Amino acid sequence: MSELRFEDVLINAGTDEFDRMIGYAEFPYFHKQIEVVCEEGVTAEYAAQSIRWLEEVDEVQVREICQYALYYLQDELESTSTGELLDEDIQHIQEPLEILCYMEFTSLDIKLPKEPEIPVLNLSGGCDWQEDKGLHCLIKNGHVVYMGSWNDEDVWDEHLLDDDQYLVNYVLYPQRKVLQQKVAEWLKQHPPKQIPHLEFAMNSQVRKFVEFLLAGEEHCTPEEAWAKLEGTRLMTLLQEDISLAWEDASLLYRCYCMERDLGAVDMEVYLWEQTHLEL
Repeated sequence: MSELRFEDVLINAGTDEFDRMIGYAEFPYFHKQIEVVCEEGVTAEYAAQSIRWLEEVDEVQVREICQYALYYLQDELESTSTGELLDEDIQHIQEPLEILCYMEFTSLDIKLPKEPEIPVLNLSGGCDWQEDKGLHCLIKNGHVVYMGSWNDEDVWDEHLLDDDQYLVNYVLYPQRKVLQQKVAEWLKQHPPKQIPHLEFAMNSQVRKFVEFLLAGEEHCTPEEAWAKLEGTRLMTLLQEDISLAWEDASLLYRCYCMERDLGAVDMEVYLWEQTHLEL
């Protein structure tokens, strides 16, 4: 038996500029085709399975999706002036399925699965009440685990339903007041640690040095890379003279390695020579 191909699974299968396999598939409940985007490494077999899960979406599932989408809409109406720009009818929806007139799903993203046997769907699209940020719905094992604006959340993220997600995940909307108080009490007992690196601009060279060069070489996350820099003489110098944050990222990385291997004194002399002496 021949191996399954993406051309057998997707309509108009092809690759995009990021070498991801893309195409279209039928979303039977809505009687329409939506785009399918497969992350690099996803097999045609798993894509086919994901599309079968899409085909199994029924009115019970859609009703759950619509209820959380309705919470999303209600929050926008309560906290912003969006209502002034919307039709009167959308502000008085009583039946969750009525919200389908004001939202749509246009894309199914298929990412590498942690547990291939567990049904998941990563759906995104648009909605009338938040046209800029759109709509993102993650379904896992038959239940919605995230509903809100599109922000590249991962269906396999175990923290989607954590208490502190109440502001962005509308699955938690009915518990918002309770969770808000709960999180506030937790923060009172566990004050957030100050993060020194937040003083550096996002486009500064020191960010590139730490979050790309250092994190890449150490095979760690950007947060872990910043932790490695804490307590070093280089970090102290960067905080004392903010202009150093704009020096070449490769120079800063060399200084980090020099302090680690040769000591702070040699590193500081080298950094001063590179930034103050004329060639």
